[in-house]
Amino acid sequence: MDKKTVRADSMERRPLQWSIVPALFKGQHLRWPRSPARDRTVVAVSGAVLVLIGWLDYITGYEFGFFIFYFIPVATSAWFVGRRSGLFMAVTSAIIWYLSDKHTNHPYSNAIFIYWEMFMRLISFLTTALTIAKIRQMLVNEMQLNERLEQALRELAEMKGAASPGNDGGGSHEQAGR
Repeated sequence: MDKKTVRADSMERRPLQWSIVPALFKGQHLRWPRSPARDRTVVAVSGAVLVLIGWLDYITGYEFGFFIFYFIPVATSAWFVGRRSGLFMAVTSAIIWYLSDKHTNHPYSNAIFIYWEMFMRLISFLTTALTIAKIRQMLVNEMQLNERLEQALRELAEMKGAASPGNDGGGSHEQAGR
């Protein structure tokens, strides 16, 4: 054996089940059971992050855009809790952005432009929430279908094994012809 093989074989490999980040990248979080407590926690943390983003947007002024950061709580709520929560967070994000922009005294050439911008941001947030919730739903459905397919394949393999010549006592058609 060469040194690489010995070294690789002697290294202990432990799964990182305790860590949330590897679970997220492997899709294991899709199998985590949902609970009202977990959903409330995700919504509360997303809301707190949204308020923090709105406050940062306010104190930095209208010239420094925080628009992209408002998507974080929207996407998190839609992914981990669902479509309804994502839509709620999208509307809340648009309102907080509006309040932040309004209180920074952003000058507009026409008063209607602030409402137009809020509407455009609301559409962006809603689209993000709906898209992310749909992607998650499709992934969960795909995983469930895959599990059903694997179960059917196992059952087929068991049926095939039960019908083999050694297990049915009567032999197969090939042996009957001899």
